[in-house]
Amino acid sequence: MLKGLIKGAVGVTLILGVLMGGALVFSDDASGEFAQIVDRLNPLVKEGNVYVKTAQPLEVNGYGTAHYRQVAADEKGNKRTIEFSGMSKLKQGHYLKLENKGAFVKTYEEVQKEEIPKAALAVID
Repeated sequence: MLKGLIKGAVGVTLILGVLMGGALVFSDDASGEFAQIVDRLNPLVKEGNVYVKTAQPLEVNGYGTAHYRQVAADEKGNKRTIEFSGMSKLKQGHYLKLENKGAFVKTYEEVQKEEIPKAALAVID
């Protein structure tokens, strides 16, 4: 009985590990809503900051909320596509620092060009 319980627990742990690892690989450069949900819940995805230079939104809904999909870069210059929404249409050509966990964007704030790491600036500028 105890042997079966241990085997079951090990099996479930292995399956969960494979699923989380697979989700990590899947969402590595994905930017859609599903990738955001997976990254938000996956404990293997690291939190960090990425930087973008604002562009035209993909769309603005009837409430004025603007949806963006842009190339972002971290402080080392690693780039990824990221999606986020602004409460309203953002000014173009401004720099944002996005606090993220993979594809999931927690918050964003406007920063000055001088505050952006050089490696990230080389990718987004």
